[in-house]
Amino acid sequence: MKMYGVRRVFCSEHYLGNLADVNLCDDLNEFHDTHGLQKIASTNTVAATAFLVKYADCKFGIRWFSPYGEIQFCGHATLAAAGVLTSTFTNAGKEITFESSNQTICVSHQGGELFVMCLPQASLEITTDFDHIFPVFNQTLSNIKHTEPNDGYFVAQAANKQDLIELDFNAKEYINCTRRALLVTTNHGLGSDGFYFRYFAPQYGSKEDQATGSVAPLLASYWQIPANKIFNCHQLSVGGGYYQIYKTAQQVCVIAKVLKLEY
Repeated sequence: MKMYGVRRVFCSEHYLGNLADVNLCDDLNEFHDTHGLQKIASTNTVAATAFLVKYADCKFGIRWFSPYGEIQFCGHATLAAAGVLTSTFTNAGKEITFESSNQTICVSHQGGELFVMCLPQASLEITTDFDHIFPVFNQTLSNIKHTEPNDGYFVAQAANKQDLIELDFNAKEYINCTRRALLVTTNHGLGSDGFYFRYFAPQYGSKEDQATGSVAPLLASYWQIPANKIFNCHQLSVGGGYYQIYKTAQQVCVIAKVLKLEY
């Protein structure tokens, strides 16, 4: 296995973004060794580790692990992997395809530190399954929707930016109520071209994620953004995260920076 170090993703002048470690497996046997991959990820001090295996010049298998277990999808680690490949391999190509066990993700290099990751659109519907969870929170949330799977997502609206910053809840009580992750968002104070948000998934080991690209399709669906218009997404975690999104006919695309850490 070749280890290519850590990349910082979803960062800007005002936001730290999130860190991901990237490793390239030597063969499929190594790539499918779940215990071995988890052992490596558990020793890392970053939120996520991406493991790759090469299928072709511009096509790679990918798996994502947190220190606590395998992740179904990790946006910032996928972008980190694209950053490693384009800077390390001259034949990686401008567009790289990543295949996981349940989806295909395309990432294109726009030059310099800028990348675009295209994800499938998400579908949300009004939920009737949140009343028993309300008491867990320190404030009222509104307009709550959910994805179809029971272990998918809730998406809710905070009244304004300050309420979103001050939002808190008991993680253990939340886990006892649901297996869904939670995205809370508001566009208060940003006009018509951006959103604030925070993302919580305590059932997967860490209460709040620092910078989360996988929720981009949820933001696009929740706010019903029009096609081909760019929106600014500000994640109000402790370190903060920033990226831009736009919608095409079938996808939601994430525009983000990927930086190599210098030691």
